[in-house]
Amino acid sequence: MSTKSAMTQVAPGQEPSQSSTTPGTSSTGQTFAHLRSSYIQLQALVSVVLSYQLLFSADTFASQDLKLVAILTLLSSCGVLMVIPARFMLLDWFPGLVALADTLFTSGLIYVSGNAGSDLYLAYFVIILIVSTSRTAVQMMVFLTLVTAIYGWALFREITDTSVLLERHLLRVPLLLVMAIFYRRMAESVRLLTNYDPLTGLPNRRHLLRLLAHGSHPARSHAPKSLLYIDLDGFRLVNETLGQMASDQLLRAVADRIKRCLRTSDVIARVGPYELSILLPTVGTTAVAGRLAQRILDALASPFLLSGHDIFVTANIGIAVGPLNEKDADGLISQADAAMTRARARGKNSYAFYSTDMNERAHERLVLESRLHRAIERQEILVYYQPQIHLVSGRLIGLESLARWKDPERGLVSPATFIPLAEETGLIVPIGEMVLRQACRQLKAWHDAGYSSLTMSVNLSAVQFRQPDLASRVKAILSDERLEPGSLELELTETSIMQDAETALLALTQLKSMGIRISIDDFGTGYSSLIYLRRFPIDTLKIDRAFTQDMATSEDAKAIVAAILAMAEALKLTVIAEGVETKEQMALLIKQKCYLAQGFAFSKPLPAEELTALLERSSWTDTQQAA
Repeated sequence: MSTKSAMTQVAPGQEPSQSSTTPGTSSTGQTFAHLRSSYIQLQALVSVVLSYQLLFSADTFASQDLKLVAILTLLSSCGVLMVIPARFMLLDWFPGLVALADTLFTSGLIYVSGNAGSDLYLAYFVIILIVSTSRTAVQMMVFLTLVTAIYGWALFREITDTSVLLERHLLRVPLLLVMAIFYRRMAESVRLLTNYDPLTGLPNRRHLLRLLAHGSHPARSHAPKSLLYIDLDGFRLVNETLGQMASDQLLRAVADRIKRCLRTSDVIARVGPYELSILLPTVGTTAVAGRLAQRILDALASPFLLSGHDIFVTANIGIAVGPLNEKDADGLISQADAAMTRARARGKNSYAFYSTDMNERAHERLVLESRLHRAIERQEILVYYQPQIHLVSGRLIGLESLARWKDPERGLVSPATFIPLAEETGLIVPIGEMVLRQACRQLKAWHDAGYSSLTMSVNLSAVQFRQPDLASRVKAILSDERLEPGSLELELTETSIMQDAETALLALTQLKSMGIRISIDDFGTGYSSLIYLRRFPIDTLKIDRAFTQDMATSEDAKAIVAAILAMAEALKLTVIAEGVETKEQMALLIKQKCYLAQGFAFSKPLPAEELTALLERSSWTDTQQAA
């Protein structure tokens, strides 16, 4: 007797209004409220007419006062329904509760009115039966015509026999029609709201799962099918610059363009905010599915004209092929999603087929992510330190802190394994803070032990750098650990800075104003604008290990190192060469006047205890360093 979904009602293929938004927005709530209001109005109309016929019939047992009380109670109940919060209307049990209350109320009225033998009571539930059994508008019209004809014949016979025409008899025919249309409309609304996306009018994930499991031909439900999972890029930028309405218009335009690539038997569905899925119910070969994927990519290559702008949309497509039934329908979507992830890793505008090893990797990633969460809670993230050396004097001038994960079962986990996962999941933020705090605490301990000239370099990921409160967090850690800001150097990559140069400049200026030094890590491997490089408050450039290690065999690498050194000298920046492993590399760096370096030639990254012992054995005191 009420809807079970709060999604906007849009028929398949119908163009939504310009105010439509993605599921879960206020537009959806407003549409649902309108639908609920219409439902309550029709419910009130039917109930009032029914009550009038029952309570004010000539043979009713009820007194006039009781009749008025019943009518007022009915109207009050309708008013209560009008103000019930939408969250109750969404509950699965609410429609059943309303239907039960309606049935009990109607039954009570029939008993009180003395019309227990009336055909009206039977007709009321016949209408419900009509709606529940009819699947098309034609079926409903046939049922309605049949019921109206039978009732009309009975009414004609009654008038002929009694020569009396009662007004309540005349009201029954339009009442039956109103009830039938009302219930049919609600049934259709529930179907649309449950199975279709309000913005695009496409089937939603729930309906897609049903089609995967059963399809339009039950005999083919176990036949091989192909599923394409499409992840669309470019919408977030449109949403941020042109607004949500423009983003919605673009999504509808993309869906329409993809539709033109499909056959009539293919089904396109919206399964996420910017994800579409295409079911090929009669295609069980990778060749055909692959050709369709490429056709879709080609179709999306042309720009979309939106608000006077040419908008380019790229896509990554995952393809899964195989027979399935209702139990593994969701699994096919997961397989196509995994293939899409593989395609996205290759770069934009590509497609990939699912393979069994993807599940294994996905499972391993899930396990690793779970263990990484626990590692943060259990303080299993440790900090190792690698010395930075002055090549001519051999003095230790600073340290770089490096995150290490000491898993109780697996031992040390490679940073190449968990750092990318941490960046993807956002766990790099708490990990980065843990590393920064441990590094500052340890450096303070070394300062107190007599190594007061040591500095500490700490890496910041791009995710950390984009945190709006980065400067305040760093300041709080320095204050807690009682460390001078001038002893700390924060390392960032070129890529993380150049993603949003103006915002980066503001963040770097805040850090620099605190007295913290700024370093560009892996310099030469990313894209830097020399104009921004001159504007950024940078202190140090770190030459990437790839150039350092190729200097002995590659003239190009040697030339790049020379160019970096010349630029740094002009900008008055310090330069440190990373990845130094041989004496030959050391000699070449000294020859090019690069006097600071770090690498395995001096020491591998060490835990704090081992590095403290190394400091003590080497007698690296401030007095000796100054000499």
